[in-house]
Amino acid sequence: MKSFLIIYLLSYSLLAGTYDYSYSANIDSNESNLSNSELDFFMGGEFKEIIRFNALVFDGTSLEEQYVEDTDVTYFEYILATIKSYIARDKDIKIKIIGHTKEQTDDYNEAVVDSDTYANAIQNWSAPTLTTQRSAKLSMDYADKIQRMLQDENISKELMVKENRRGDDMAFSDALDEGKDLSNRVMLTLYVSFSKYVEIDTDEDTVFDKQDECPNTPKGVKVDIEGCPLDSDGDGVYDYQDDCPQTPKGVSVDKKGCPLDSDGDGVADYKDRCPDTHKGLQVDFNGCPLGKTLALNFKTNSDRILTESYPEVVDFAEFMKMNPAYDAEIVGHTDSIGKSGFNMKLSKRRAISVKAALIAEGVAATRLTSKGKGEIEPIQSNRTKDGRKMNRRIEVKLSLHNK
Repeated sequence: MKSFLIIYLLSYSLLAGTYDYSYSANIDSNESNLSNSELDFFMGGEFKEIIRFNALVFDGTSLEEQYVEDTDVTYFEYILATIKSYIARDKDIKIKIIGHTKEQTDDYNEAVVDSDTYANAIQNWSAPTLTTQRSAKLSMDYADKIQRMLQDENISKELMVKENRRGDDMAFSDALDEGKDLSNRVMLTLYVSFSKYVEIDTDEDTVFDKQDECPNTPKGVKVDIEGCPLDSDGDGVYDYQDDCPQTPKGVSVDKKGCPLDSDGDGVADYKDRCPDTHKGLQVDFNGCPLGKTLALNFKTNSDRILTESYPEVVDFAEFMKMNPAYDAEIVGHTDSIGKSGFNMKLSKRRAISVKAALIAEGVAATRLTSKGKGEIEPIQSNRTKDGRKMNRRIEVKLSLHNK
């Protein structure tokens, strides 16, 4: 219930305690215990808010218990809650703590002036006194007490400035002796500066500099609540720099935000079933090298490429040009009709004929070899016409010339 009341009273009184004019201290700088920089700050500064709290009254050396009207919240608790609310919102604040005492008696006292009688002498001797020196110490003791109480509540000492005003500023009328002790008090004032951080957004991303974890975001880039550019796929590369903005979670990426492709075959590592593909080879969607064959058939006793077979030569030549890592061995074969020596020479001529055609289509000669195997490796029976036709053929074997 008490915390609710503090919050309620705090929200109610913020405007009530706010001043819209520049602060001007009523202080003689020649007698002040403040430094020149502190005087300049409080006397010449302009503030977003100045909140002056009611007096905290002391009875002797003890702080009286004062309560916010109609609550069980002490006035110190209310002041503390106000200060903490500004700190929680990262406001740039200073707290001024001024100690006061009742009227000093060495400058203007209660003694009987010009007394020459015994009775008046006794009255002078017994009259209460508060010297300027004692008043200065006592008023600073009051300020010290409040500062310690604030520090005990985790308010940084660096935010506080203390001052003693002795009995220079009375809190009662000269005509009311019974109210003089009310001048033994501390006055707290909260100064809220125009912070150089809180309301500045250098990169104009709508996140103020003090909260901005990425203060140099380019103009127009969308950011998160910490002021950093969005990284939708969580790959460590901001969206505005990410060429692959939908990379699956956990996939390693390059500086452009794209999945790594170690073998450079165009298939990302996390999908590549053949991760060490040789450079210069086309691959399928699994990242594995594409293969190609060239199977040509010939007429009996001929090494001439059939017209209807030539498109296959052209197609194979294109494949070789698109896969420069491959070399091709062209092997010629024959059926078993005729003498084996003749067939061996015929198979070599068939291989040479195909090699020449591939060179003519733009394949480098250094990537091509040819050989003949005659009739020794039939793929069908030579006892049938169709079988012999299949045996009169060319086969191609691919190999990697750089391995």
